[in-house]
Amino acid sequence: MENNQCAFNQMATAEAWARGWTLTRGKSHPVTQTYGCKIDLGAPNHLERHVVTNFDAQALHALTTSLTVPGTWLKVCASPETVTPFLRDIWQVQPPEYLMAVALRQAAVIAHNDYRLSIRTSGAVTDAEFTDKDGQVAAKGRVAQSNGCAIFDQIVTEPEHQRKGLGRIIMTALSNHSIANESNTGVLVATEDGRALYTSMGWTVVSPVTAAVIA
Repeated sequence: MENNQCAFNQMATAEAWARGWTLTRGKSHPVTQTYGCKIDLGAPNHLERHVVTNFDAQALHALTTSLTVPGTWLKVCASPETVTPFLRDIWQVQPPEYLMAVALRQAAVIAHNDYRLSIRTSGAVTDAEFTDKDGQVAAKGRVAQSNGCAIFDQIVTEPEHQRKGLGRIIMTALSNHSIANESNTGVLVATEDGRALYTSMGWTVVSPVTAAVIA
């Protein structure tokens, strides 16, 4: 698939990610707001999350001015250069992230003789996990199904097991499962390092994401 940022609607993709993220993390469903959505989380260092699905200067200024409580997070689908001027000193900007999407396609899952792959589903969430010969987790990931979208989350390969293609196999297994459950679009938010990996797998950057928190 070509990397075409116009292939996916930014607002719809961001909304799908927010819905799926709450499913994979076991959190309350997003509450729709004029700027996007709000997610109540309840943890002291992660009290609530506000996802701004489409940049609007006036709306972002009103939102960031109204938020003052430590542990409040902001995720804006726009570049840091665009968002930072609207953030007061109480906000700490986090490393760059990227909203990404792909048209899901069935592919063969290649076995790895040194590892055991297991897949288990609970409700809308499916986990895939590689364990080594000692039974230790080597790589894992999860996906949630929501309105025809598969939202991938927590794709992790332990350092000593990296560069063996385990992450790609996890993604392929989860993609195949999602297709079987009638999802046709994959969605995730990637770090800078993750963006390179997912781009090589055919994913498209739909929008940069600027994250910030009131410490």
